[in-house]
Amino acid sequence: MDASPDLATIVAAHPTELALPGVLSVRSGYQVSNGWLTGRRAIVVTVAHKTASPPGGTLLPTSLDGVPVDVRQASPRKRQELTQPQAEPVALDPAGGALPVFADERTPAGAPIVAPARIAGGGAAAAAKPTLPYTAPPGVALREVSGHAVVHACASPDAGWPALKEFLAAVTESLTIGLYDFTSAHILDWISTQLPGKKVRLVLDHPARNPTADQTDEQTVTALKSALGLDLAQAWALDGMDPLAAARIFPTAYHIKVAVRDHTSIWLSSGNWNNSNQPDIDPVTTAGDADAARNGDRDWHVIIDQPQLAALFEAYLTNDFSQASAHNQAAGNAIRVQSEMLTTAAKTPPFAQFYPPLTVTGSMRIIPLLTPDRGSYAPHVKTLITNAKSSLYMQFQYIELPKTPGPTSAGFSDLVAAVAARQNAGVDVKIIMSEYEKAGYLEQLQAAGIDVVNNVKIQNNVHNKGIVVDNATVLVSSQNWSTDGTLYNRDAGVIIHNAKIASYFQTIFMHDWANLAHQKAASD
Repeated sequence: MDASPDLATIVAAHPTELALPGVLSVRSGYQVSNGWLTGRRAIVVTVAHKTASPPGGTLLPTSLDGVPVDVRQASPRKRQELTQPQAEPVALDPAGGALPVFADERTPAGAPIVAPARIAGGGAAAAAKPTLPYTAPPGVALREVSGHAVVHACASPDAGWPALKEFLAAVTESLTIGLYDFTSAHILDWISTQLPGKKVRLVLDHPARNPTADQTDEQTVTALKSALGLDLAQAWALDGMDPLAAARIFPTAYHIKVAVRDHTSIWLSSGNWNNSNQPDIDPVTTAGDADAARNGDRDWHVIIDQPQLAALFEAYLTNDFSQASAHNQAAGNAIRVQSEMLTTAAKTPPFAQFYPPLTVTGSMRIIPLLTPDRGSYAPHVKTLITNAKSSLYMQFQYIELPKTPGPTSAGFSDLVAAVAARQNAGVDVKIIMSEYEKAGYLEQLQAAGIDVVNNVKIQNNVHNKGIVVDNATVLVSSQNWSTDGTLYNRDAGVIIHNAKIASYFQTIFMHDWANLAHQKAASD
């Protein structure tokens, strides 16, 4: 712990001071005051119940060997994890309730804490599936597109659904879709009534049911088949968690959010086709929708009219469809993997302003990003970050550092290190994350070199995965900042080199930083 003795040495030297009734675990970390990190290193002691009158009347020390002792009451999930790890429900990521794992977490007596088994690639049931090698569509070059483009930029909950509806309304021939979740009735009803006679191809994942869902993903597909008939071609994505996929390519999620219209235009987003990401509201033009917007997620979206870019993404989606179609199975043979999705506990504060969509036309550079394609997301985003000269603004649902750092997660660790390097070089770094980024995750970021004390805030209902650099370049994507999200799952994004578009998203980011974000994190 910096220049202090390491945790094992301190604990071993004080066998009685920490081994008190109600103490669950001890680890290294950072002191938290009023719900936020102070930046001071500390011994973190997790207790079942924090009280000024502990059983036996003995209080924990305020410091040991000059190192502060930070006593925290375990959340119900943390208490269960430490006392009944075998009963811990499956949680894939922070948004699903997974807690940070600390390699040096110990019992008061110094024994290692055995963290509950996390699902790796779908867990034991999914591990029975054959793993297929990932192959990109043949003859398709995943490289920068330069030239004329029309970009329509918008955000949710401000204008996500109005913009998506306009995109869908312009379909004349075909719509090719790759999605993680499609459980919104208003989007389903619109497609069911407006797109008969159009060719629709859909690759869809099987996540845990979103708390805002109107119907399940399977019910969505059943309704689409009834409405579109033979014009619908649908396949379940080949990931470790999908119960109707007989094989897997992607470890835990087909997390992409892309639609290609008539081979010439794409819709790409951080948000799904569900009610939290695409609420059926329009607060830009309807003042009465302002309060409902406080329940919606913050997401960024782009619609890009650029045939070369559309052809590229459509080739990938078509290839995903072909591979998935060959390995789907009947519902009766489904491999069920239990997982969990949490309900957001609180509204955001009132929005100070809602932003209408922005349309920019002109010559510009756009870099398509796809995972798990090697040389795509991580290298390009690292370059984006490294090139930041004055400002680096990031908004992500969460940042989950690798549980076991090593070669398989190096590409993601390099991204976090690049952010720390820009911060240390004097670049204005601001990071907003959702309420799922609990104190323990923030401690891990602080240990990785990110100045959490000054440069990070928490905002309820953030589902975004975006970056703005120097008010000149913007990343819009579906990649969560985790090992699987940045390296192994199917996700998509674009880096757009255009100052007007970047400035639009930066303005929304700064609105959130000033009006919706705060410095208070939930405990583990």
